[in-house]
Amino acid sequence: MNAPFARLILVGLSVAALIGCQSPGASAQTRSETFDSKGTKIRYLIAGTGEPLVLLHGWQGEASTWGPGTRQNPKLSPPPGMQVIAIDLRGHGLSDKPHNPASYGSEMAADVVRLLDHLKIEKAHIVGYSMGSYVAGKVVDLAPERVKSVVYGGSAPVLDIREVKGFSEADAFADAAEKGKMGEYLRERTPAGMPKPSEADAEKFAAQLYGHQDVRALGAAGRSFGQLEVKADRLAQLTTPTLFLYGSKEGPYILARIAEARSVLPNAEFKTIEGKDHMTTLIDPSFGRSIVEFVGRHSK
Repeated sequence: MNAPFARLILVGLSVAALIGCQSPGASAQTRSETFDSKGTKIRYLIAGTGEPLVLLHGWQGEASTWGPGTRQNPKLSPPPGMQVIAIDLRGHGLSDKPHNPASYGSEMAADVVRLLDHLKIEKAHIVGYSMGSYVAGKVVDLAPERVKSVVYGGSAPVLDIREVKGFSEADAFADAAEKGKMGEYLRERTPAGMPKPSEADAEKFAAQLYGHQDVRALGAAGRSFGQLEVKADRLAQLTTPTLFLYGSKEGPYILARIAEARSVLPNAEFKTIEGKDHMTTLIDPSFGRSIVEFVGRHSK
């Protein structure tokens, strides 16, 4: 997968995975709030009432991409009987954006637990997508007693047994961000079969794609992915209901990480969305339906 181009399409679409699960005409007011997470401001969205469902976005995404709204005017449409909470993970959206990788990693997962404390929620269902699955895995590791169920969308937790230890794409992005060479970064990652843009066009494209982002903060977050590692033996010992939900056309890297998880989590459920890849899985109606059905089985 050519990640920069995939992210452009993914963020440009309304990633309203759960909206298709609602009854026609269902609506709820979306509140945008912030709280202090040990000195870091974290923004979150909240809508609906009922079973708490926390949504964790992917790298370079944000909470508003779980609905049809925008960063400044977000809109979530929770399924009936659910309270949907979407967080801007630190470094993203309207949350604070430190530039030190040490400020990320497990702190992103700790932010989720602190948010539950802030909202006085004892236990919640956790859904992550892509990087959000890394964070979700660390939440389960740090505070399994706070998690009713977990859905790993389009990825897997960062297991200590994984064959590929590094995160080369994130490191390359961080290097480019630190050097101010985002256009060059995009040129080097032009998908096979597509003409490589000129330097000028690549710079314009980079400005469109990243102009509203703090790329150094995103790079710092990416450099911290290894800090989200969890021990496979520990996850295997936990009884947290677990679903892996991903497209049949995911890239080899992600499929390999999911296969590793399958080998150590025999009680987890695995569901494939046929014909979908990392970009299109999120916007397929069966993605949302699968989450609602799974959460419904593990509620109350």
